[in-house]
Amino acid sequence: MISQETYFALSTPGGRSATATIRISGPHSKNTILKLFKNKNKNLKPGFNHVVSLYNKNNNLIDKCVVVYYKGPKSFTGDDMVEIHTHGNPVIIDTVSKALLNLGVRHAEAGEFTRAALLNNKIDLIQAESLLSLINAKSITGVQISNTNLTGSLTKRFKNMREMLIKTLGLLEYELDISETENQKEISSQALKSLKKIHKKANILISSTTSARINIDGARIVIFGEPNVGKSSVFNALLTYKRSIVTEIAGTTRDSIQESLNIGKHNTVLIDTAGIRNTKDKVEQLGIDRSNEEIKNADILLHIIDANRSADHKKHKNQITVLNKIDLLSKDQKSAMKDTNTDAVLVSAKDKAGINLLIEKIEKKLNTITNRDQNEHITSLRQEQLLIKINKAILPIIKHQETNIEIIAHHTKEAINHFDHLLGKTSIDDILDDVFSNFCVGK
Repeated sequence: MISQETYFALSTPGGRSATATIRISGPHSKNTILKLFKNKNKNLKPGFNHVVSLYNKNNNLIDKCVVVYYKGPKSFTGDDMVEIHTHGNPVIIDTVSKALLNLGVRHAEAGEFTRAALLNNKIDLIQAESLLSLINAKSITGVQISNTNLTGSLTKRFKNMREMLIKTLGLLEYELDISETENQKEISSQALKSLKKIHKKANILISSTTSARINIDGARIVIFGEPNVGKSSVFNALLTYKRSIVTEIAGTTRDSIQESLNIGKHNTVLIDTAGIRNTKDKVEQLGIDRSNEEIKNADILLHIIDANRSADHKKHKNQITVLNKIDLLSKDQKSAMKDTNTDAVLVSAKDKAGINLLIEKIEKKLNTITNRDQNEHITSLRQEQLLIKINKAILPIIKHQETNIEIIAHHTKEAINHFDHLLGKTSIDDILDDVFSNFCVGK
């Protein structure tokens, strides 16, 4: 499916920079760029860098730049493409854009270049989603995960699982249509073995989503606790600068505040939340509700407790208990506190004592969460949801050790249908808008 329209977009970030790249794709790409040359008959060799000058319709110089022409289908999109590498002055970029619009080339839609690559069979749907995760990756591990999936290895893994289901279904349908009933027990047993393998493989991939998301999007570290225990002080101490307002008045922080923070090899988002308590203040309650929502969505929780007063040490998954204000304790009290709270980190946000130890503990926990040996990881919510649906389809068969071949066949068909949606084999138009809406315009 070759596009009949020609479109363009800025593919580098907006603003002032040394260089900028404008991409054009479509059947009129080459003819369009030639119209901006003084020599309209210039020979543009595919794949070569051409140092040229661009002129507007009034024959005024726009910029001296580098133009590269890619002849379809040997291009990223599969259609004819041109890349214009100009100086990164926003005025120049705007002038080139206006010149292209005047020549009848339209602005590209979000993800349109990658969408064209998919429709022209240059990449598959899984690779397209992997390309998005590559662009968004916030760590070297996230880049590696995305690049691995871009090779097609994840697609191959999905296809192998689907093929196993199809073979299983073929065996079941043969038994239903042709064979005699005395073989049904043996056939159902074989089917169960295959479905168990699929279920296990899917679970392994589903369990990789947290690791992949943290490596690509960054980990969410949420600081929570009662009012006036020093949450904002710990937040500022971790950042090494005063970001949150700190006072002795309980309830000073009424909304979540977040900042980026690199911890070891991990990119994280550190979130300071409103103190959790019972209140009749409607505004403060909104902040507390927001805090509870942040706690639910956290990858790591830092439960801040005032070491000088008793508090509920309620445990959450991936929680680190932090006993703050140890500067107010005597030497003997500190020693006793360490003996009775072996899993907690003792800190003084005021004096910065114990902050480095806290960072080390956070890094260790992040390493544990993201330490996965497998090559392929699920990097999109869509993929995860469909794998969950696949497992839901076959779980009743496995759980109840189903022997009825007709019932097993029905659930196997359902799982295959979900795999078809996963790989974009069916109803692709229904999912493309959702997938590519998350892309930047220039990709």
